[in-house]
Amino acid sequence: MVPTDSPHAQSIITEEAGHGIFTGTLGDKTYYWIGNTVRDEYAGVFFGLGVAYDAVEDAEVRSDIREITTRLLDFLLQNNWAVVMPTGEISTVFWARPDQQLSFLQVGRRVNPNRFESTYRNYRFWYASSVIVPISYDVLDDHTSYFKFNLNTITLYNLIRLEDSSCYRWFYMNAYNVMRRTTDYHGNAHFNVIDRGLKGPDSSRDDETRNLLENWLQRSRRDEWVDWRGDARYSACGDDRACNAIPVVDRVRTDFLWQRSPFLLYGGGQGNIEGAGIDYILPYWMARYYGVL
Repeated sequence: MVPTDSPHAQSIITEEAGHGIFTGTLGDKTYYWIGNTVRDEYAGVFFGLGVAYDAVEDAEVRSDIREITTRLLDFLLQNNWAVVMPTGEISTVFWARPDQQLSFLQVGRRVNPNRFESTYRNYRFWYASSVIVPISYDVLDDHTSYFKFNLNTITLYNLIRLEDSSCYRWFYMNAYNVMRRTTDYHGNAHFNVIDRGLKGPDSSRDDETRNLLENWLQRSRRDEWVDWRGDARYSACGDDRACNAIPVVDRVRTDFLWQRSPFLLYGGGQGNIEGAGIDYILPYWMARYYGVL
């Protein structure tokens, strides 16, 4: 969203017009906001809200988190887990994703138990054993659409860490372990610190996390094009896939490194966009929190 009177508004809404441009009021300001909302955005927001609620012991912050979470969840429940644009069009759905539905409800009952406790327990009874199904499908391919592993990791994180039943936690951890066996050799600092949060210390994994974060600092901050096809250091096992995970320093330039396949041989942009560094900041502070750093 961007204020309608921002000097950058016109260029933003022109570039994003294909997604649909809508207006809304917050406080005393009117904003443009970009439509075509996707599952990634919901998953990221719930991940952040769930973590912030437990990490920030401030009544006003927690009140804001409760209000936002309740509003988001009520919207999804009222629309049968579909994201509906003001035009009536559906931009995305969470159908056949019991893992994501349960994770959002898990955060909901944490921040607003009076509203969502019974709903979560009902969903958990019926769908907990099904969490493994979409995860098992996703691991059939560990290269294309790699961002699916990021969505799965951040949703399972809150689902598992907030679970108070050892029985249901087993179902969730079983699904998580299926995915982790696929990604644990990918050199992914973000996934590693979430694994630390769910499973506790592991010297080998935590050493790797420190090295990965150190290597991230040696990457270019800009989106220069890289192409390792034909490079003897990185043998190919497909048109755009290396046989082994490429070192962090040489991986394709992107805004959030850990949701891109570590096997990708080429990609990037023109070198004129600088990344925000969230792919360093997030695992860095989680590593600090869990004692890896």
